[in-house]
Amino acid sequence: MPKVNEIKRTMKAQSIPKELMEKINFPKPQGNQPQEVLDLIGQMDSLLTREQCLSVMEEQGCHKDERTITPFREFGIKHKGKSIQERLDLFDELHTGHKPPCHLNPDGTLSIYWDGWDPIKQQCVCHVIKRLYKKEGGPIKVSTTFCGCCAGHVKNTIQYALGVTLKLKDIVSSPISTNGKKRCEFLFEVIG
Repeated sequence: MPKVNEIKRTMKAQSIPKELMEKINFPKPQGNQPQEVLDLIGQMDSLLTREQCLSVMEEQGCHKDERTITPFREFGIKHKGKSIQERLDLFDELHTGHKPPCHLNPDGTLSIYWDGWDPIKQQCVCHVIKRLYKKEGGPIKVSTTFCGCCAGHVKNTIQYALGVTLKLKDIVSSPISTNGKKRCEFLFEVIG
């Protein structure tokens, strides 16, 4: 789940105008509860541009620890000099639970799909959303901006594997935005 203090720090680092940030009611970091974070994201959606929201959220994400990153870094080093498509074709070599399916699109963008989506259960892979779903007894309304946190996770690892920089361009779909009909798809611009 995205953390309040990290979202605020990212906004400052990305020079979100002070007058906009002053309009946002940031909950205290120790009160970093799911509903408070969802409320914060709702404020971001109403005050920031979509591009600003995506830019802030792609810097969030869980599992940015060395243990998660290492297999991707090693894969990237091993296949240095190969094209993005060649590296994607070799992804079966990666043995980690954090490896999402990826597809290089004809326009040069990269689609990354969250791997934990279950078409039978049609649930979001985010543990926080699963807990809220259970607490509420059914579907909940969540902005796809929230999904930018998961996009941040996959961006972080895939950049190492592909030896490129990625920029989140769009959140194409997610179980929470399609009533469980589609899995998460994050669209990234490939930079360098």
